[in-house]
Amino acid sequence: MTITDETGLDPADDYIHQAPAGVDRWAENIQWNVRDNDGLGVMWHMGTMLDDPRLWHIVIAVTQPDGTVHSTKIVAPGAGQFGASNAQLSTVTPFREWKFNFFGGMVDVSHEQGASGLTPDDHHLPVQIDLDLEAAYPVWIPEGSTQFGDWGRFHHEQAVTVRGTVTIAGKTHTLDGIGHRDHSIGPRDMSHLRRAFWGNGIFESGWGFATMLGEYEAADFQRAALFDADGTHDATMSRWTDLTAVNCEPATITVELDVQGRKVVIDGRIRHGMNFTVADGAEFCMGTDLARPDRYFLTNFFVDWTCNGEHGIGYLDRGALIKLLTQGQS
Repeated sequence: MTITDETGLDPADDYIHQAPAGVDRWAENIQWNVRDNDGLGVMWHMGTMLDDPRLWHIVIAVTQPDGTVHSTKIVAPGAGQFGASNAQLSTVTPFREWKFNFFGGMVDVSHEQGASGLTPDDHHLPVQIDLDLEAAYPVWIPEGSTQFGDWGRFHHEQAVTVRGTVTIAGKTHTLDGIGHRDHSIGPRDMSHLRRAFWGNGIFESGWGFATMLGEYEAADFQRAALFDADGTHDATMSRWTDLTAVNCEPATITVELDVQGRKVVIDGRIRHGMNFTVADGAEFCMGTDLARPDRYFLTNFFVDWTCNGEHGIGYLDRGALIKLLTQGQS
């Protein structure tokens, strides 16, 4: 569909930003997730380091249809676009076209290992990723999100399509699917969060949805939207499935949206993904730091969705303070 900018955003806001002087804990962050119907997927988070915004911390995970998950973390200088020279997201046309390229080593991470501790150093497989990404719908900016520092001065959300290749240990896989992205800048401290729920998806007929919820000690914040050929429709989550354990349970999800008086019930089943623990309130680390139950962590997993008999694919990021969750298999 034709992508128009109705937000009044400056095209410069879809490129990297210079850190302002005198702003404590300022960071720039992007989060992308893309996958196909079979379960081949790539997720990546990139953020500038609080101590020195010239450095980026980058976590990337690849999921294969058989459930194998490969992941890596990089801390390296920026190279003009988002991320580092060997792991970079480049804006081609603001809010419309991007490229993601990666070449480096990844370790295999089992679901059990990712939920039981931080990911150890191990044998690395060579992985190369080359993706072309396009907007599927216009930018959505959840109203009120700028009042919460964890989502920055602005918070862009956008459904996307993806085409490209993922080469693992010399074997090339073609990725043709959909995904979602966000981009924010501003003071960053996720240690204020108690829980969060960030889910999205696109269905076979083309409509999509996005949700975001953050539970804080002082107040809660949630927004949702449904995207279709008629535009972006504001919504409210009236029901959702919270995370209860560090192993990403429950794996069966229900999201109920109130879309301007119309009820939309979306059921989901967790596929494959990766846990990340947040250090110092901002830096993503691979795995679950059970030794630090005061830390916030995230389960980033791809999801198969259904709604009124229609199939969709997407992503779910559920997070919580580790101490709020059970630590074993239920």
